[in-house]
Amino acid sequence: MKTETIDEVRQNLGWFIALGILMIVLGIAAIVEPFFATIAVARVFSWVFLFAGIIRIIHAVQSRRQRGFWPKLLIGILYVITGILLLGNVFAAVLTLTLACGGVILAQGILEVIAAFKVRPEPNWGWMLFSGIIAIILGILILYRWPFNAIWLLGMFTAVSFVFTGTWMIMLPWAIRNHLSRI
Repeated sequence: MKTETIDEVRQNLGWFIALGILMIVLGIAAIVEPFFATIAVARVFSWVFLFAGIIRIIHAVQSRRQRGFWPKLLIGILYVITGILLLGNVFAAVLTLTLACGGVILAQGILEVIAAFKVRPEPNWGWMLFSGIIAIILGILILYRWPFNAIWLLGMFTAVSFVFTGTWMIMLPWAIRNHLSRI
C-alpha cells in the first residue's frame, strides 16, 4: 500500500471514530431524557419533510418542461403539507414518526447485518453484526408496541440504536488503524 493511501486511510478513520463517539454521546443523552429525545426526533423529521418538499417543488418547477412535472410537483406539495401538519401537532408527529422510525430502524438493522457479512473477514466485523441484530430487535419492538408508549419509545430506542451504531463505528476503524500501524 502506498504511503499516501495509508495516511489518507488513517486520517479518515479518525473522523469515523469521532462520529462514533458523537453517536454514543447523543445516544446517552437521549437515554437520560427519552421524552425530549422523542420530541427532538419528531421535530427534526417534521422539518426534513418541510424542506424536502420545498426542494422537490423547486426541482419540479425547474424541470417543468420534462415529463413527470405534475407528479413531482404534487409529491413536493404533499411533503410540504406533511411537514406543516407534523410541526403543528407534535404529538401526532410523535405517533406517526414512531411508526415510521420503527420501520427505518428495522431496515437499518437488516442492512447492517447484510453489510456485516460483506465485511466479515475484517477484524471486529461482529460489532456491526451485533448492532444490526439489536436494531432489528428494536425496530420490531417499536412496531409491536405502537401506539402505546410512543412518547418515550421513539427517543429511547433511537438512543440505544445510536449507542450501538457508535460502538461499531469506533471498534471497526480502531481495528483497521491497529492493522495499519503494523504495516
